[in-house]
Amino acid sequence: MNSTVINQLENYKAIEAVCVKNHSTWTDVKEFRGVFSRFALKVGQLDLISESSNSLSHHHTENLIKEIEQILNIHFDRFFDYLSQKNDELFQIYNRIRRNN
Repeated sequence: MNSTVINQLENYKAIEAVCVKNHSTWTDVKEFRGVFSRFALKVGQLDLISESSNSLSHHHTENLIKEIEQILNIHFDRFFDYLSQKNDELFQIYNRIRRNN
């Protein structure tokens, strides 16, 4: 796997860790709970594929990254924009990670 994908995976894991650490901020938001579960599942799948040297893994990697980016762009970015009014510190942490992506 190339370094770009490894960096993306590390950023996704960082976002996941921030969400887990601050779960009390979003656990009462049913829609975000579902989206976070999907995100965490996709990140886990990407992590597993990254360990494989299978020639099909490149195609799966591209698809997973597209799916993860769609989740982030449509759901996470919107939720964290909303959250910025309630928890600016968490919003800033999320934005720093996203800018590194």
